[in-house]
Amino acid sequence: MKNLWRGAFSYSHEAHILYAFAYSKEQARVIMCRRLAKKHDVHPSYVLSMFDGSKPNFTIDLEMEMKEAAN
Repeated sequence: MKNLWRGAFSYSHEAHILYAFAYSKEQARVIMCRRLAKKHDVHPSYVLSMFDGSKPNFTIDLEMEMKEAAN
């Protein structure tokens, strides 16, 4: 099941908080970077390279873990 992830990004001297449902932290990072790219009208590869993990300019944390209910 997909979990809810919260990302905090320092992009263009602004703080951006984004949420995404994803299976993994890495998938959440890609989804959020694509959303940032669309919002700022730049190519996704530009944003993905900014937030590749080489700098401490973003965090992604598990906001809510989804579990399947047993009947």
